Amino acid sequence: MVKSIARKRKRHFYCNKLTNTSKRNSNSAVPECTASCSKLGNESFSTAEEMPGPVFGNRIVDLELIVEAFAQLCCPKCFAEKVELFEDSRYGLCSHFALKCKCCDFFFAFASSKKIVNAPVINTWLVYGMRQIGKSFAGAFKLCSTLNLPRLTKTAYKNQEAKLLKVVQEVAEESMIKAATEIVEKKQNLSSDIVKCGILVDGTWQRRGYTSMNGCVAAISVDTVKVLDIEVMSSYCPTCKRLQTMPRNLEYESSKADHICQCNFTSSSSKMEIVGASRIFVRSEKNRRLQYTQCYGDGDSKAFMSVKDTYGLNSVTKFECIGHVQKRVGSRLRKLKTKTKGLSGKGKLTDNFIDKLQNYYGIAVRSNVGNLNAMQQNVISALYHCASSDKKPMHGQCPIGKESWCYFQRGMANGTKCSTKYAGLSNDVLNKIKPVYL
Repeated sequence: MVKSIARKRKRHFYCNKLTNTSKRNSNSAVPECTASCSKLGNESFSTAEEMPGPVFGNRIVDLELIVEAFAQLCCPKCFAEKVELFEDSRYGLCSHFALKCKCCDFFFAFASSKKIVNAPVINTWLVYGMRQIGKSFAGAFKLCSTLNLPRLTKTAYKNQEAKLLKVVQEVAEESMIKAATEIVEKKQNLSSDIVKCGILVDGTWQRRGYTSMNGCVAAISVDTVKVLDIEVMSSYCPTCKRLQTMPRNLEYESSKADHICQCNFTSSSSKMEIVGASRIFVRSEKNRRLQYTQCYGDGDSKAFMSVKDTYGLNSVTKFECIGHVQKRVGSRLRKLKTKTKGLSGKGKLTDNFIDKLQNYYGIAVRSNVGNLNAMQQNVISALYHCASSDKKPMHGQCPIGKESWCYFQRGMANGTKCSTKYAGLSNDVLNKIKPVYL
């Protein structure tokens, strides 16, 4: 008997789990859609329904594309598709455009940048942005040339810099006065209008070393970590330099009479931090209603000596920054390694060992602030602890007990034997390190 061959029923596709239109039995206990399905489905639908937000900010646009786009528009007056866009004038990065209809007298002019007091803000933003990254006119010239953008002339660029300088100085002064007022209100003294506080004083130069003509000293509050005052110094004035090469004529006399010299420092650049710190301390009572009686520095004793008697004999107390002390330990050990023959190499004074030593030094100082004897003891024990090995343990000065930071003493208290892979330092190397480290 021949079997009847029946065509199989076609299986219907009811979509996958990511589709919300799947057919399910209404009486089934199985949920219509999983949690992942609902999340993905909601996200996909919400993305499609989102409306574009308002357009704002600045864009770099190819003008040919803009001209083509405006050519597709109709004139709002005669409705002819013959609207033409052309550039009327240009000032720096700002262009003045105009829309004109070829069939009627329709004319509409607009600028590519907003204006403040008839000055395009895009030019100011360009100069401010270049100053933010440490570049000047030459950098702006290269940038605009590379991007095929119009540029500012050197005179216009300098005018923008002068305008920005005035505004930045006003904002900085207002911010520093506000920071000083915050300290005065926080530490208000009923017996006096002047409040005592501590500051961190540090200087920086335009160039490394002592060859820079420009420098700056800043005073930062240790209470609020805000800048209270700055002193910018310069031993160079470009106008004075130009006047020296000019012939003695009417133009020279006029330029000299109108010139305000930008030079406010005449000594060597190594003394900029000293002079700047002194100026900041002298005007603190008058300008900030503060006395900087605690001076936190980087170890520069010359700067401290110039300010220690500002408010009276020994009225300013010096405090060392632990981070700078720790850094100096590492710097002097590296200098010792470079100068001393046979001190570098495996099993001796390596860079990794110096980093380890200076870290232990910093921990010893920070853990015992206010306790000089304990600080000295921990600094000494840290040196011998780092120089120890299994064959030559030198942990006698490390703190004992189960809570000790020393692995050897901790193992002794727990009754376990601890070992280290480090080979230790020889007595010869250790004796050369001691005078610098201790």
